[in-house]
Amino acid sequence: MAKNSDKGKTVIIYRESEGGHGGHHGGSWKVAYADFVTALMAFFLLLWLVVSLKPKTKQELSLVFQDKNVPSKEKVQNLEKVPTFISPDAIKGSPEFKLSQENKLKYEVALLIKELITSDLNVRKNSGVSNDSSGVMMQVNNSVMFRPGSAELTPTAQKVLDGVAKILRDFKINLTVRGFADDDEKGGPYPSKWELSAARAAAATRYLAETTGISTTRLRAVGLADSQPLVPPTSPANKARNRRIEFFYTSPDMRPSERSQDGP
Repeated sequence: MAKNSDKGKTVIIYRESEGGHGGHHGGSWKVAYADFVTALMAFFLLLWLVVSLKPKTKQELSLVFQDKNVPSKEKVQNLEKVPTFISPDAIKGSPEFKLSQENKLKYEVALLIKELITSDLNVRKNSGVSNDSSGVMMQVNNSVMFRPGSAELTPTAQKVLDGVAKILRDFKINLTVRGFADDDEKGGPYPSKWELSAARAAAATRYLAETTGISTTRLRAVGLADSQPLVPPTSPANKARNRRIEFFYTSPDMRPSERSQDGP
């Protein structure tokens, strides 16, 4: 009787699966996702660091990623041609900024001055370039340009002046040469720092006119003694820095009297 009662019943068998996989696709996707997020964060961090770099640092960094087949001389030139100033107009507008004709002229002159002063290690350590609303100025320390206590040009000075003349030949601009000296330098045939500074400016101007052939109508020499120091003359090092000669390039329509006497 018991056997007959089991007929017609459905038998259901349950089987447990062997081993666990931690979900539909397992837990391995979490590791891949974490790696992706980490890489993405590192990428944006790198972008932020690149954007925050100074222009000169970016230029140097770009040399590391340049093609090895490019001649090394060309790479150095690309680095040296970085100007020491950027016109306010260059900051405005698109990345391909537009310069006015006047600012473009100053920009090109500044590049040539930069090449000139970096061509000699001694000149590079004792010179600089800057600009103002009137023009572009290159300054060179007297220790490079003249014999001590005199207006006699050194061989290095002649090379510098040849470079100064080349810029004048390339552009229709004028030049004001300004000499500086102090009481510690006076002596010899010069009774005061005024005569010495004027003699040095005149010596450089005379070389440009007589040796390089630059028209005297484009040249002007001024002796300013120690009337416009770069830094306070409170120490021997500061006094030595103030002893310099300046070459100030201006466009022909800018009369020297219009320039600020406070210096660039």
